[in-house]
Amino acid sequence: MPDQEFFREIEHREVPWGDRKVYVPLFYQEVESLAALFSASTTAVRSLLPSERIHPIPVSRQRCLVAISAHEFRTCDIGPYNEVGISVPFTLDKRSSIVGTWLGRSRGESMGYIHQLPVTTEIARDLGVELAGYPKFLARIEYEEDDRWRTCRLAEDGQHILTLAGRKLETHAAARFRHHSFTTRNGMLLRSELIISERKVSASRKPRDVRLKLGPHPIARQLASLDIGRPVGFSHTPSYQIILTPVLEGLPA
Repeated sequence: MPDQEFFREIEHREVPWGDRKVYVPLFYQEVESLAALFSASTTAVRSLLPSERIHPIPVSRQRCLVAISAHEFRTCDIGPYNEVGISVPFTLDKRSSIVGTWLGRSRGESMGYIHQLPVTTEIARDLGVELAGYPKFLARIEYEEDDRWRTCRLAEDGQHILTLAGRKLETHAAARFRHHSFTTRNGMLLRSELIISERKVSASRKPRDVRLKLGPHPIARQLASLDIGRPVGFSHTPSYQIILTPVLEGLPA
């Protein structure tokens, strides 16, 4: 069992939900993740966003960041499940400087608008949709790895959406991190917070260390329409823990 020091002294309240009970906040005791940043057309990405308050992080004058991540939640309050996130890193209300400066300033926290969030269990889908407006749907998410690569394949109803693979590299220590996750519902931007434990991370900005393959699924075609370009950054986190809050704030979109 992973060390529980990260969750110590935090109120973990059991609350009714339908015919069962869940915990608030949600504890994720054992997680492994791949995450990659890609450049994309800013004009195309803006067409996906629900609010002019959301400003994608620029890579250049006409390009911005899109994030694709793959998570294996091996142990958590609602049981094990897998998840893939397609999101847009952003700043709220005022434009960011170019990505290099943004990376320097975002040490310790970041914000992302969640565009798609497929998962592998009904409770993960239903709880996320109902409580926070997460754009979740059921999908098949499978992992495989060898000595050099870890690979995630995402499909729905037998139709390939994407495959994300990352090279296994030497890890280094990373400090605690906070990610502000934004969704939208009924004209409001909803903010939840993920508190991410200290951990060991491998990271690279070399395009050769990450691979992305898109399938024929409509979500893959939409990603292709964003003119997804070369990788800007990649990370692999073999083991860490998360505290996920309920919605903490609602902002007019």
